[in-house]
Amino acid sequence: MVFSKRMVFILFLFWGTSYAGLRPSKYRHLSISNPKIKVRISDNLEKVNISGTDLKRTLHVNSNHKKFSGRKRIRFNCQSFTKKNKDKITRPVLLASVSSATGLVSLGKVKYQGRLHVVTSPKDESCDVVQEVNLDSYISGLLSKEMNGAWPVEALKAQAVAARTYAIYKQATQQVSKSLGYQAYYDLESSEKHQVGGDFFATTLNTDVATKETSGYILVTDKGNLTETFFHAKCGGKTLMPSSVWENKVEGYKGVSCPFCNTHGKKNWTEKITTAKFVKFLKWAKRKKHISFRSKDLRNIRLMKDSLNANTLKIYLGSKPLVLKKPLVRRYFGRFTMASNNFKLVRTNRGFQVEGRGLGHGVGMCQLGALDLADRGWGFKKILAHYFPGHKLIKLY
Repeated sequence: MVFSKRMVFILFLFWGTSYAGLRPSKYRHLSISNPKIKVRISDNLEKVNISGTDLKRTLHVNSNHKKFSGRKRIRFNCQSFTKKNKDKITRPVLLASVSSATGLVSLGKVKYQGRLHVVTSPKDESCDVVQEVNLDSYISGLLSKEMNGAWPVEALKAQAVAARTYAIYKQATQQVSKSLGYQAYYDLESSEKHQVGGDFFATTLNTDVATKETSGYILVTDKGNLTETFFHAKCGGKTLMPSSVWENKVEGYKGVSCPFCNTHGKKNWTEKITTAKFVKFLKWAKRKKHISFRSKDLRNIRLMKDSLNANTLKIYLGSKPLVLKKPLVRRYFGRFTMASNNFKLVRTNRGFQVEGRGLGHGVGMCQLGALDLADRGWGFKKILAHYFPGHKLIKLY
């Protein structure tokens, strides 16, 4: 959906910071000087301990506001509250918010910038904790977790732009949770599912410089649309299309060659899959309606010659030929068996040997490739242009 300029301005006023449906021409009339992001940093906690100096605490259920001077620890018994009000809670409820005059608040022993919110969890009798923080502060802490805070600044800059775009896309589309939708009180999770954020001590001089010098920059497609920007550790030689990995098309993506990551990290990896486990996979794929076959065909499994460059796996069950997308195979066996989607299968006496290279899903920016390119003197704009050739940079704020 693409909103008119007037509708975008109204949504911006209502949401605080909204980017939904924007195109480059529409970005320019907005003045977003200090955007914030809400990140779920912990979930399913029965008890929450928040501490800090000169805290300000708000209990939203009864509009109770209180300030504490000096060092203070505040405890929330989430299990007790949610248990007593279980029948009344039909959606996430914001229970409390805690901030500090120092700008730092601790959850347990970990210090975070910004404000912490305690929200009822949709699972069991517990709470989630959400950090509300300036977007660029979030990005600086994230860089040490998604990359390495000591890496070259130009590689970190490329990561900062990709991570900022991803965060803004999640915030704008409210795609954080299929079950909660717009009722979720956070924009994205601090996890491998979305992006791994960092605490206050995760920032370094390099991450601060990379964030500051790319502040406001995001990627949009050549048509000016905001889409998800993906990245992974190591592609192993080539990047993949989102449709090849997740079966959904994302505008602006193109697979690119990436020989740059080959000299970094673990070069190759091998694993084994027994015939019994492979049969279970085939039965699962049949239940999910990815393939069809007769049960008796499982007695004779033949593997066609495979290669690392192939995106599909070709087998015969009896006389029936089947073609399987390799990401489907990885989805079933998991990332610990198949570290990437860049692998080949070899038939053995007891089953199959998996031979692969790379680490991660393989879509978008290869982080070790970006490291190598930065070491070669490439700037962040050139790095992003290589991995996202169907996108362009714009400055949002």
